[in-house]
Amino acid sequence: MTALPPHLVPAPQLRLICFPSACVALDAETGAVRLFSGEAAEVISCLEGAGGVVSALSVPGRGRTVAALVNAGVLTEGEDPRAWGRVRPGVSSSPSWGTRESPAALAPVPRSSLPWYALGACALSLVVSVGVLGRTRAFARTRRLVGRTATGSPDRAAAEAAAYAVRRIGRLLPLRVACWEEAAATSVALRWAGYRAVFRHGAATDPVRLHAWIEVGGRPIAESDDIIDYTPFEESRE
Repeated sequence: MTALPPHLVPAPQLRLICFPSACVALDAETGAVRLFSGEAAEVISCLEGAGGVVSALSVPGRGRTVAALVNAGVLTEGEDPRAWGRVRPGVSSSPSWGTRESPAALAPVPRSSLPWYALGACALSLVVSVGVLGRTRAFARTRRLVGRTATGSPDRAAAEAAAYAVRRIGRLLPLRVACWEEAAATSVALRWAGYRAVFRHGAATDPVRLHAWIEVGGRPIAESDDIIDYTPFEESRE
């Protein structure tokens, strides 16, 4: 095995969530997601606690895991302790053992006022067009788009109305409109109306899955109870 660098940091484009059973790595530029073992999550967490000092990993066998993470491009040589801010601890959801129920039909969406439908339609069109017209950079462009939405005044009632309007419109379109598009469009619509919301994107376990949503005042908007299972890839800027 080749010698490891004395100091390591996460690759600059990656956002990592380390659960006890797995590590979820998100490429913030392309949106690609990779899943690594619980051992990899443990090693990354240990390195984070040690400030990236490789010699702190004294347990036999961990060197091979570190080398594999370096070869995979997850870890790279560097000494900037701020880089470890891109790693977040994930809280595992309680095991369901296959007992959680999933609805067989889409849940009804409350109605919103006409202005929110107009704003929601324009915002959703913008978000969808970003994906259609620039697939190779769509993820990064959408992230930049929603990154400009944390301005204005917070209002939960307005945020719920916007979210429901976008959701109802999305169900009528002959296109793929999932949580990512819904949350992004809701953020944009709220910004246009002078309100503030925070776009969130995270992961959960059992099984590993991703989700995007918006928050106002640190509380999710128009989400089901299992939203507490998700750990965001990044800290809130609110």
